[in-house]
Amino acid sequence: MDLKPAYLITGSDWPKVDAAMTRLRSRFPEESVEQIAVGGESDADVVAACNALDLLGGPRLVLVRNAEQLEPERRQAIADYLSDPAPGTCLAIFGAAGFDAGEPLVKAVEAAGDVRFFDAPDRKRAAEWVVRRFSELGIRCPQPVARRVVELAGEDMGDLALEVEKLATFGRDSAPDEDDVTRLVPAAVDVKPWEITDAWGRGDAPAMIALAVADIERPDEVSRVVSVLAGHVRKVCRAAAMVESGAGQDEVARALRLKPYPARKLVDQAQRFGRGELGAAVIRLAEVDIAVKGGSRLDPRFELELALSEIAQGR
Repeated sequence: MDLKPAYLITGSDWPKVDAAMTRLRSRFPEESVEQIAVGGESDADVVAACNALDLLGGPRLVLVRNAEQLEPERRQAIADYLSDPAPGTCLAIFGAAGFDAGEPLVKAVEAAGDVRFFDAPDRKRAAEWVVRRFSELGIRCPQPVARRVVELAGEDMGDLALEVEKLATFGRDSAPDEDDVTRLVPAAVDVKPWEITDAWGRGDAPAMIALAVADIERPDEVSRVVSVLAGHVRKVCRAAAMVESGAGQDEVARALRLKPYPARKLVDQAQRFGRGELGAAVIRLAEVDIAVKGGSRLDPRFELELALSEIAQGR
């Protein structure tokens, strides 16, 4: 399939968003990819990056992460650029939920390329999501097994995606049974992620680390904690963007499908952190996620502790 000039892939089902990002990036040589992390240290002018001359020749990919944090004027500038995009450049915009189907940027990407919204299912339909996730891997998962996965792992999409992949690998492409799930899926971490970010807000690295590792007994459990924490920080990022636009707690609760107390905690934390801090934390947690999944020779727990210490020091 030929590449299009622009893609916008966004939504609350971030495992699917991340998978789409990986597939698209794999189609370009590493030296032809320029990454821009909105709100992070590598934030840059997206339009200028797209219009930059390519000294190596061949197609280029300008990959924008955390795009939900783009301010309205930056979104409009990108929309204007897409009326006459640079030849040989593919602009790929990825982000969490936070885009309106009727806004100019979404319409501009639709006209020039492709838009995909990947939204997480309603909490009551998490088991159905697990069944579909197994199906995408060519495995038929019975409903009782899916419900058991949700019962143990919780309803976070990142946690569920991780457990589905683990069970699929264990079964060598065969359907797991409930005994497999009970044996392989650890119970969800009891520590609430906002307790960790509360400690971050105080700049209390020891408390952050103590809370994060409280229920870690095996190295393979670190990835779960990273997934839960990263998912929470992404929600804080989205809440921050909504609060800046004038939204209140009720609107945040509806948009993120949260009960009143978690929504209030998100709004409180969104007002406590700067957009740059949140963006940097998202990027650092993405780095540690890669590290604990085999990208580093260091102990996974040490990788997590190091990352949390660095995030706390950024206060």
